[in-house]
Amino acid sequence: MSSRSSTSTAAATTASVPTGVGPGGVVPAGLASPASLGVGVALLAVVRVFTSITDVVGGTGQLLAVVVVAGGLGVGLARFISPRIAIRLTAVLAGTGLLGYYVAIPGSQVTLASIPAIAFDVVSLVTGLSVLRLVLVDVWVLVFAPAPTFLAAYLTGRGRHVSGAAVAGGTLGFFVLTGDAGTVVTLTGVLGMAVAAGTSTLTAARGVRSHGWTLATILAVMLLASATVTLVPTGAAQPWAVERGTPAIESTLVEDEELDIVGTTRLSPTVRFTIVSPVARNWHTGSYDTYTGDGWVRSGDAVPLNGSLAGPPGASTAVESSVTIETARQTIPAPWQAVSVDGSLAQTAQVDERGTIHPGVSLRPGETVTVQSRVIDASPASLREAGTDYPATIEERYTQLPESTPDRVKARTTAILEEADAETPYDQAVKLEEYFATEYAYSLSVDKPTGDVADAFLFEMNAGYCTYFATTMAVMLRSQGVPARLATGYDSGQPVSDTEYVVRGQDAHAWVMVYFPEHGWVEFDPTPAAGRDQAERVRLAEARADGVDDVDTDRTEGGIVTTREEEPVDRPAADGATTPTETDVGASNGSVGPTDGTNGTGGPAPGEQNPFPSAFGSGAVPTDGTAGSAGGPSLPAPRTVGYWMVVVVAVAASARRVGVTDRVYHAVRLRTPNRSRSPRADALQAFEDLERLLARRYRARRPGETPRSYLAALQDRGVDNRVHAVREAYERAAYAGTVSRHEATDANRTVRRLALESTPLLGRLWS
Repeated sequence: MSSRSSTSTAAATTASVPTGVGPGGVVPAGLASPASLGVGVALLAVVRVFTSITDVVGGTGQLLAVVVVAGGLGVGLARFISPRIAIRLTAVLAGTGLLGYYVAIPGSQVTLASIPAIAFDVVSLVTGLSVLRLVLVDVWVLVFAPAPTFLAAYLTGRGRHVSGAAVAGGTLGFFVLTGDAGTVVTLTGVLGMAVAAGTSTLTAARGVRSHGWTLATILAVMLLASATVTLVPTGAAQPWAVERGTPAIESTLVEDEELDIVGTTRLSPTVRFTIVSPVARNWHTGSYDTYTGDGWVRSGDAVPLNGSLAGPPGASTAVESSVTIETARQTIPAPWQAVSVDGSLAQTAQVDERGTIHPGVSLRPGETVTVQSRVIDASPASLREAGTDYPATIEERYTQLPESTPDRVKARTTAILEEADAETPYDQAVKLEEYFATEYAYSLSVDKPTGDVADAFLFEMNAGYCTYFATTMAVMLRSQGVPARLATGYDSGQPVSDTEYVVRGQDAHAWVMVYFPEHGWVEFDPTPAAGRDQAERVRLAEARADGVDDVDTDRTEGGIVTTREEEPVDRPAADGATTPTETDVGASNGSVGPTDGTNGTGGPAPGEQNPFPSAFGSGAVPTDGTAGSAGGPSLPAPRTVGYWMVVVVAVAASARRVGVTDRVYHAVRLRTPNRSRSPRADALQAFEDLERLLARRYRARRPGETPRSYLAALQDRGVDNRVHAVREAYERAAYAGTVSRHEATDANRTVRRLALESTPLLGRLWS
């Protein structure tokens, strides 16, 4: 081997081993190095995701204590245990923790029959469902966090910064897939991984020269992926999908396990189903129990229905509804509370932890489903007397608020209720309904607030649509210790007879459900009715004028929508009163909130799209159930960029770790022109490249074997005679100290030709 190669190998070996020796053979490298700092930043990004989860469900203090202990153990044990033992210990930590979590789930049993369900949950998570859907997610975080924290800290302590960054990056990538890692956190983690991988490369022996190309490639591919990524098949949360313009309100409310509160939205007039029911209600399709600060999540999984549900605990009336599907659906709209379904659907139906029945299969157009419901029959007096003796499980789950919820939300709520002398939960709910109807306007054009949605709507906004109203009212009630949740579905729709209603996508709606002991969940609707009515009338009239398909049935075609204002409907289940409520009737003498995309200011909100372009301005908006696009695909969302940066850095770091990037670098360099400022350096580099080429095809040069004897030994194996000219140029450069430019150039050209000829396709092109 050449002196140059021997020196390089020795230097590389020295650089790859941290200094110092202990019982485990190695002492942790300097934790203050830039590479260690990069791993720390990536790990902090992961911890920030953990704390964002515990902010919602509680337990941040315990989490931080667990993370500090796990990280400290990882760094401390780096001196004393081998990587194999550390990996086994990590596996034991993860396995024991997850087993403890599984056992802690109420009613769960650790059996082999449960394995498929666990596998399904894991797949669901990595296709876009938040970990907040897990039961006892606070326990899950506490048992999950120690394993990756310990392993990343251990590897960093051993000086294996790229591997430590890969552990942190893999954990962060998991949370990107579940949708729990925000844009800033993701980009911060990517930056930390890039620093760890980059500085590890540059501080290695001959790092800039030998590995600088690797670092440059990582950075270039990161930029290229960020600039060119367009569309990838996505999961439910679509964390890396292309933005597709203004979403329909229906797409944000119906059929998703997570409800993201968006900004400007639009209405879809397409008919979804018709329903025959003796009562007119909001047609319930689902509800959400966990408030995240910027949206809602349903926790837990659905189970087979197996018969009928018990229904509300108090007085109720039996109601049979018949739903005919016009557009394929994954939900069963019905008056609350549906307790059973008919026919073959009863074999596939499932019920979730909130008592909502789901079909279990897709309902196809033309299919009719009969649903039995038990509608609560309670007077205002009985609801006032219901008291506050809530079941512990109800109170814990449905008074949950994120730890970061501003105190002023509770203070404002208390002030409003005290001024109205509203002492019982029922009176408090009624007062908040009235408060929103009189103090806020209805608008589909709003800027999505930053921070807590309920806080922003309460203090910084003067208009919004149903998601904002229902979310804020539910949060306000929870701040007073009143169990409340967000319900979604459709309003009653267009009546075409005394018992039949045609329901369109624009009827998608959100409202509040409040729990009353001995009665169950009662509906309240804080969204101003008059503004909603006007928006729906305008959108349907526009669609009819434009000849849009599927906005009418044979019972409605050419007809006028009968709104809540024109044909009031009593609300017997919510308060037992026989007089129409604000929601049912609308404000006949009050001002109508802005429904033309003005955000309450008389003109379009800055940067927002007018949701009624044909009626009030220019531009086309899709009228079907799709999300639509405003002017074609937009640039990738920041989360898209962050996700691909995580993937690229993790893959590049792993490729470098196993030597792929090094092999690719040398393979490219051997086949491209290479010339330095010195003929001697060129001749030495040519023989070093030749050695690498021959080692891959024949064998490596052995220690103590001279270049001449090495090539002579390969002669019997058919080595090309041109290698001797390269060896002669090397000997003159290494031993005589001089070599001509012509000889050095010929040596480099010979090696390049041999390399090209060793690649079948390139060899044919070269010849």
